Amino acid sequence: MSEGDAMVDAELVLKFQKGEESAFEILVRKYMNDAYCFCLRLTHDAQEAEELSQMGFVNAYRALRGFRGESSFKSWLYRIFINQYRDRLRRTRRAEARLAVVREEAERKQSVRQPDVATDTLELEEVVKGKIELLPERQREVLTLHLYQSLDYREIAASLGCTYDDVKMNLSLARKRLKEELKGYL
Repeated sequence: MSEGDAMVDAELVLKFQKGEESAFEILVRKYMNDAYCFCLRLTHDAQEAEELSQMGFVNAYRALRGFRGESSFKSWLYRIFINQYRDRLRRTRRAEARLAVVREEAERKQSVRQPDVATDTLELEEVVKGKIELLPERQREVLTLHLYQSLDYREIAASLGCTYDDVKMNLSLARKRLKEELKGYL
């Protein structure tokens, strides 16, 4: 960039700062192609370069009133494009990281597949009740009194009019049979 170009840019900036909007339009036309090419080199994506260069000029327009001229307009403008590109990269990386976390969580849930506890409990209770109904009568009675009525062996024996050993044997057989019947469910 020649010294003359820098002087022209400085004059256009001053005109804009004094309220002459057309001065900014001249600066945009002057740098539009270079800005797009620069953004394309940064992003390697035409659409993203277009968006980045347009937003860069919007941001330059907003900030130009505060431009102090400590560097050339061109350097200042390219700094805006670079900062905007870096911000976009950070946002994209954060979004990708969040998306990766969400994906991992979804994959973990899919692989572990936590069943609906309430539904599964009700279903299992129905299966267990059905299997208990299929037990021989004495085993079913002993198991029901023990599990659902919380009676101990002596109380069960007294209730059924049988021996303590008879209760132990029938309860053991009922548990063994249920364990076999429920293998696929537990």
